[in-house]
Amino acid sequence: MSILLTGASGLIGIDLAYRLSHNYKVFGVYRTKKKLKKIKNVIWIKHDFRKKFNKKLRPTPKYIVHCAVDQKYSKQNMYKYLECNLKIFDNIINFSLKNNVKLFVNFSSIDVYGNINNKLVNENYKPKNQNPYGLIKDLSEKKLYGKKINFINIRLPGVLCEPSLNSNKRPWLNEIFAKMQKNKVIYVHNINGKFNNLINTDEIAKFLKFLIKKNIIIRDTFNFACTKPIILQKLLNIAKQKLYSKSKIYNFKSSKRNSFYISTSKIEKKLNYKIECSKKILDKHLENFIKLKKSHGS
Repeated sequence: MSILLTGASGLIGIDLAYRLSHNYKVFGVYRTKKKLKKIKNVIWIKHDFRKKFNKKLRPTPKYIVHCAVDQKYSKQNMYKYLECNLKIFDNIINFSLKNNVKLFVNFSSIDVYGNINNKLVNENYKPKNQNPYGLIKDLSEKKLYGKKINFINIRLPGVLCEPSLNSNKRPWLNEIFAKMQKNKVIYVHNINGKFNNLINTDEIAKFLKFLIKKNIIIRDTFNFACTKPIILQKLLNIAKQKLYSKSKIYNFKSSKRNSFYISTSKIEKKLNYKIECSKKILDKHLENFIKLKKSHGS
């Protein structure tokens, strides 16, 4: 059994390729000039999905995991940004249809919702003032409903990868952890609000394996964030304690950002799937983060 993974040279893509390779053959498609290290059961394929993808892969992938986005025009030309990414999406869908894939997994984003004014956001929330990234994800989701293909859109929050791959600026929490490590002052919004705007690649990989094993028709959209929201102040205190940080943490007094947390009830009820809780995901990431720093002698 094999999986085709797009956007495979990104942080999430590389981490997922490694995690999925323990159980499946993975064709990781990328278009950058980045040199990728060899991973057992992973075949790296350089291709720009702005062009048709007609490669004959063996075994033929029956599962597509799409996490590629071309950000080139996101801040320059909205029309070109939409045109480019929709073309990429169409070419991947066409490959899926020609090869009779069993499931197309589309990585969407919480950005689909735009400005969130509710305390709790679920899949029925109507988007408001989306940014370019949220808009293209929204349009991509809707495209799948018009295709004769089994699919699932999963709306992801900030994704924590294996610490050795992580950027100090993405997602937002990594920037906080990097500052804590240097004992820098930290300013945050809505420190007393509930927070579950995160997930990790380990949970995503577990869910993908669950979907493959279930082998069911889905054709629906779900939030995919950790369960049991935690007060942001408590989350930061846990991180500070584990990292032995002396950072001072302050709340922006004049913050106009709305504090919200993400509902996961739909995925629990419809797919009978329970995502790991916020604290466990945080603890696991910090433990791996600390091990990496110790191995580097810092």
